[in-house]
Amino acid sequence: MQTFWLVRHAHRLDFSEPEWFDRAIYPYDPPLSPQGHDRAVWLAQKLSDIKVDRIYTSPFLRTIQTADPLARLLKLPIQLEWGLCEWLCQDWTTEFPTTTPIDELLRYYPNIDAGYQSRLVPCYPETTDALNIRLNIIAQKLNDNGDRTIAIAHKGSVLGIVAALTSNDDWLAHDLPCGGIIKLVKEGERWSGVVDG
Repeated sequence: MQTFWLVRHAHRLDFSEPEWFDRAIYPYDPPLSPQGHDRAVWLAQKLSDIKVDRIYTSPFLRTIQTADPLARLLKLPIQLEWGLCEWLCQDWTTEFPTTTPIDELLRYYPNIDAGYQSRLVPCYPETTDALNIRLNIIAQKLNDNGDRTIAIAHKGSVLGIVAALTSNDDWLAHDLPCGGIIKLVKEGERWSGVVDG
């Protein structure tokens, strides 16, 4: 039985401090808020007993910070996957978002796998159809080796992957909170999902 855990990143700083955007070096790459850091520690404790082979995150700082306590606890590298990024919509960003450079990330998060190459890099701007295709492809690519995987991403990406794997678009309307968890299990050729925290 194959298991795939999907987690929405914890609460981000600009949710509680919108003015952060105006002074940020990387305005589309906010860190977690103090509340978000607390949730990341909680997630690490909650997920620490499960058997995991790989941890993937999108390359955005908030997903990396959400994954970091768990990766340290499980002694696993974090693999940064652009296929998990949020929707690259013109309504949200004016260009392909600049994220924190890898050399800067490695200073604070040395468990990032600097040698990992994304399996999919989206184009900007991204239509809803392109987003759905991307999430279908990355869902298959991250599960093609049968590993027990955790992916920490963004609300739309998490729900899109769950909808793609379960063939159930009802998931797209789910209100997954920051730090929310969905567990997917594959029995035979069929995936089923349940909210787990």
